Amino acid sequence: MASAHDIEGHIFIRFALVGRPVLNGLAGKGQRRRRDPLSATLFARDIVGSLRRQISFSRQGQPADDATVEEFLREAIWQIPTESFVDLVGIDAGRRDKTKREVSKALAAKLMAEFEIVDDPAFYHGHAGTGPLGPKA
Repeated sequence: MASAHDIEGHIFIRFALVGRPVLNGLAGKGQRRRRDPLSATLFARDIVGSLRRQISFSRQGQPADDATVEEFLREAIWQIPTESFVDLVGIDAGRRDKTKREVSKALAAKLMAEFEIVDDPAFYHGHAGTGPLGPKA
């Protein structure tokens, strides 16, 4: 079911929605003027929490809990060069969007290489239609 979900696009959108202090922390442009590892943790948590509304993750056929996926993604985010995050908090919109696309693509590729994507809508309550989304088509 990996093709049914645009992981790269989803991560791209999270860049627009994550707080500016998180991106500043990753760029070393925050209050302390150095990279903040907590920012990588917060961004990973934001991405995984958002993705989990539609999918879940497994590794070698075994379900992977959110903490495992968050830790993997946190490490992947931390490995992104500081210069990329400096571009993301810069004033050049063209450069920001290009960098967001590149980073989103890299993070999605790493995530999909490590984990299998499993279709798992958070609000699905069976075919009876008892959940807020109603019956599954």
